[in-house]
Amino acid sequence: MTAADFRVREFFEIFAEASGELQLDLLDYCFADPFLSAGPGGTQAVPKDVFLAALPRRARAFADAGVGPAALTSLDETRLDEHYLMVRTGWDAPRWDGGAPVHLESSFLLHDDGDRLRIVLYLNHQGL
Repeated sequence: MTAADFRVREFFEIFAEASGELQLDLLDYCFADPFLSAGPGGTQAVPKDVFLAALPRRARAFADAGVGPAALTSLDETRLDEHYLMVRTGWDAPRWDGGAPVHLESSFLLHDDGDRLRIVLYLNHQGL
């Protein structure tokens, strides 16, 4: 594992923990402002504060569906140039009823300014 690989893995470990525990200050640190959010329904530019304000509703939607916070299960990164990386991730969210976890996949375009990584594109490959 290279230093760059470690840096990306560490970033996503922090992102996963912050997402699971709704640590909005850490999530704020992870995203560019604005960033692009994309999924099966299309793409939109999202102001970071709007996104952060929506996260508790998203957590409730998961809970209402009987699904817990997702845990990072896979990470595959591709450096595009000296400033950008594409990272495809896999996540498993436990079902409260004990059934098979819900598997989710998402990709992220990260900007690397040399000091820190920031999410500039968040692509959800499927909905819950």
